[in-house]
Amino acid sequence: MDDFQIDARRWRFLDNPARYIERETGGLQVEPLARQFKTAKEILSRLAGGSGVLLADDVGLGKTTVGALVAWVVACQNKRVRIYAPNEVLRRRWAEELERHVPMLWQLGASYDRIKQGGVGKLNAGRIQIATHDALVKSHGNNEQRTACDLMIIDEAHRAKGDGSAFNEALRNLGDRAKRKLILTATPFSIKLAELEQLLQFVGATQLEAVRRYAGELTRLYTLGAGHDVTAESKRLVSAARAAIEELQPYLIRHGIDDLSASERKHFGAVSSGRWEIPTAPATQEELALLLRMDRLLQLTPARKGERRNDPRFHIGWQHVGTELERATERAKDDSDHAALRHIKAATKALSVRRAKPHPKIAAVSEAIRPLLDAGEKVLVFCHHRATASELLDALERSLKVASDSRSGPPEKVWRAAWESLLPGKDALVAPIIDWLSTPGLRWQIGGWLGKPASTAKGLADQFATVRPRNAPSGVPTILEAATTLTESLLDTQSKSTRALLKSIVKGTHTFGGKTSHFPGRLDDGLRAMGAWKHDGHGEPPKTLYTGKPDIVLALFNSPFGPDVLVTTDRLSEGVDLHRCCRYLIHYELDPSPVRTLQRNGRVRRVGSWAALTGQPICYAYPTFGGTRDEKAVGIMRQRINAFGLLLGGVPSLDDEAGYSEQSFAEEVLRGARKDLELLNRRLCV
Repeated sequence: MDDFQIDARRWRFLDNPARYIERETGGLQVEPLARQFKTAKEILSRLAGGSGVLLADDVGLGKTTVGALVAWVVACQNKRVRIYAPNEVLRRRWAEELERHVPMLWQLGASYDRIKQGGVGKLNAGRIQIATHDALVKSHGNNEQRTACDLMIIDEAHRAKGDGSAFNEALRNLGDRAKRKLILTATPFSIKLAELEQLLQFVGATQLEAVRRYAGELTRLYTLGAGHDVTAESKRLVSAARAAIEELQPYLIRHGIDDLSASERKHFGAVSSGRWEIPTAPATQEELALLLRMDRLLQLTPARKGERRNDPRFHIGWQHVGTELERATERAKDDSDHAALRHIKAATKALSVRRAKPHPKIAAVSEAIRPLLDAGEKVLVFCHHRATASELLDALERSLKVASDSRSGPPEKVWRAAWESLLPGKDALVAPIIDWLSTPGLRWQIGGWLGKPASTAKGLADQFATVRPRNAPSGVPTILEAATTLTESLLDTQSKSTRALLKSIVKGTHTFGGKTSHFPGRLDDGLRAMGAWKHDGHGEPPKTLYTGKPDIVLALFNSPFGPDVLVTTDRLSEGVDLHRCCRYLIHYELDPSPVRTLQRNGRVRRVGSWAALTGQPICYAYPTFGGTRDEKAVGIMRQRINAFGLLLGGVPSLDDEAGYSEQSFAEEVLRGARKDLELLNRRLCV
């Protein structure tokens, strides 16, 4: 007999999202919540019926909200729930989401003391434990009593990559210690077939032959070319997809943003219908010669046998070229390889000429960003490698620097008095926040929004309460509302790293460079860009790079205040919000997989985005260095992103060997199959 019994009467509240919202203050909205409630009901029904579920909604559609609702219903029926999040940031986000629903679900039995955070340990009935993937890995050797539960929720499950990965192994070993499983991932078909099968089997699927055939058809599609019948191949792909969807339906639920109603889509913001092009000067003959020479050098002086040639980083910046030249010189120092030495000498000379100015792609991005900042926008820039991000950030610090003039308007003491009247110091750590809001850089920034700052503290406070930042229309929070939200975020007790940082600022034991900069970014020195990644120790880091835990960077960038540009690596491409004040995203450097590109895009296209609030479209840019591998890589990525949602993410990675003919043929097949595939995909919606 199945001992996982839950009473459907206990989730009747999911039938009335409007009434639910009346009792909450956390910013939920009826239209996204109605779909999320419907999804949660379906998941609970399937769990009660004996099946696990793989929830594969697009990035930004609220899988955490759905998971939290399911967790509460199950826990409030005296069952044990374990949630595994990818990292500490997302673990806290899960805790916040669970806590947000307590006031509405107290009659069901929800309470804050049911939530348990930290390492994996014995779990009492009616409790929800939130741990990280790492905690799951560390616990998989523990006895069953310490790891067993009634419902196990795995967030961002696509991270279980590779048969040999520790996370993959932990999932395999712990799979039978939960009576029901809920798997969350935005990219079910983006991982290898064996890994997809493991996730499906983890939630109870047994028949997967049609899924295997579909995966095979996707692989085959990108190996064909001219001479094949487009119509026949389109029909073949649709037929395979239909069988796969039928096999997946009992276990997989998926919604794409394009599947939503028009009224719900407006909460995410529209994506610009035209491409945001950033024109870049194409590579010169001298630059192409340098790139070819570096390719040859990697061939002549490899660090390891079989090392990759034609490193993509050579095409988008000069810093990595210099690093590899130094390494090649070290490997060829015995003077025995005369060909390598000739290439090193010529490449060194060519590089010294190139480094006199920024890389053409960096220069183009700088020029594209400047007018956006003048118009009051924030810009997010993603790189794949830290060396590339470092070179780009260093250049943006110089090119976007302004002479901030804080002498206009009232003196600092007036600004400070205004903020002190609005942000009373109930918490001692409010003081460094007010200090920061009163610094020359922030006075210059906020003064620009006000036009003519009032001369008295009372007048300034009144302006803060009525004026909206960044030339924003009505519907966007005022300067005061934004400052209050930022303060609450920075003082969040869950973010121990930020509170520790604030305490060190109060004690005077932590600074961020410059003369008066209190927080990351150095706006006081006119620097309008900021970086966030872990410095690798090679070379001098850029002035505005923040290498600690990213909480404070996320809080600042999600406010209208502080640096206007955030340059980051894929460290921030998953599971974090960067959409509150930003609708421009630049993919300066691509990850090989379209999955990562779409994860990045999901940072700014989310419910309550700046685009939705301002009524302006989201813009994604994929700048290219013309004539190089970078141009081809971006072209292929654009094609695959176009196909991604259509094929449930089932497109090969950027590293495959498909040539232009194969790519073009695949595009033709997809155009022929598009309407049928879209209809089939919608069968996975609820």
